[in-house]
Amino acid sequence: MFTQIKYKQWFITLHRYLGLATALFLIVAGLTGSILAYYHQIDEWLNPELFFTPENNEQFLSESELYQKAQQHVRQHQGSINTMPLEFNSGRSLMFRVNNNEHYNQLFISPYTGEVLGQRTWGDLTQSIHNLAGFIYRLHYSLWIPNNWGILLLGIIALIWTLDCFIALATSLPVNKKFNVNNFIKRWKQSFKMRWKSKGYSFHFLLHRSAGLWLWGILFIFAWSSVAFNLPEVYKPVTNFVFEQAPAKPNLRLDIKAQESVLALDQALIIARSHAETLAIDKNIELGSERSLRYSASNHTFQYRFHSSLDVDESLSRSVLYISAHDGELLQVFWPTSQHSATTVTQWLYALHMAEVFGWPYRLLVCLLGLAVCYFSYSGLLIWWKKRLKK
Repeated sequence: MFTQIKYKQWFITLHRYLGLATALFLIVAGLTGSILAYYHQIDEWLNPELFFTPENNEQFLSESELYQKAQQHVRQHQGSINTMPLEFNSGRSLMFRVNNNEHYNQLFISPYTGEVLGQRTWGDLTQSIHNLAGFIYRLHYSLWIPNNWGILLLGIIALIWTLDCFIALATSLPVNKKFNVNNFIKRWKQSFKMRWKSKGYSFHFLLHRSAGLWLWGILFIFAWSSVAFNLPEVYKPVTNFVFEQAPAKPNLRLDIKAQESVLALDQALIIARSHAETLAIDKNIELGSERSLRYSASNHTFQYRFHSSLDVDESLSRSVLYISAHDGELLQVFWPTSQHSATTVTQWLYALHMAEVFGWPYRLLVCLLGLAVCYFSYSGLLIWWKKRLKK
């Protein structure tokens, strides 16, 4: 579409300098992202004593018993727990998130006996190399820069990367003295072709251009989803402008009285399950595994997370309902899909970015894509350096 060479040259120059500004960051993000495609497998391999417990014929303890045992343990170290994990699986432990504790923030308990299997501060390599997976995870999204500055920095890098996706696409468009659709398409197809017998600089230049076009769609998905994770103040207005906006906050009670009692955990869970079953019948959807029940003192609610047929994948449990912690009244329900198009798009972006859909083939693709991002950054630096030497 760009019929004048000077316009295309502007895009080439802009692509060059945006690429130089982001290259090192994208190499780190690409390499760590490639590893994180197998985050859970790596973490479990490094810490089998935390994640696995011997299988036996015993039944699981009740949720309230396990919650009390976990609370008793963390209170010895001045910590607290407000979330009960509900992902019960044979031969697997339960992981509790611990608040206000300087010594550890994750506690692992046997669901059969309530025995403490271990504890750790997630991602802290000073405790053990067994925290390597968490260390890489945090490096991926924040570079381990404190006070959210790393998250902000990588959010800006992701935004530049997103814009550069379109600029890079523009650099591949052919120049025509007089625009003709058929001629334009015919010439643009040449940019998609790779001459594998080329060598040296030519090989990297052609592969940089052609592979970038082959993978353009999924690269854009990862760039924009990175903005969603790290720079929501930019992502949300854009997404809400294009798609149907979800409520900013759940319609929760604000008239909380300090003397109001709190439902016992087992009572809250029974009520939450009952609400979920009623909603499933009304909406003609299927319920699956449960994820967690969380108490929030700030708005006096219980948050119940579970899987439904409205989740984007069978492995996910992102359907959520909120009930009053005083009397169990249903306050709000959020479905991952079908409720608000902006939410549906966001949930798909999250799942695609974190390799949570389509099983092992897509996980392998994400792993390889992370390496491809490293290569694009490396080859971009190489192309720039070679051109610089020729001047």
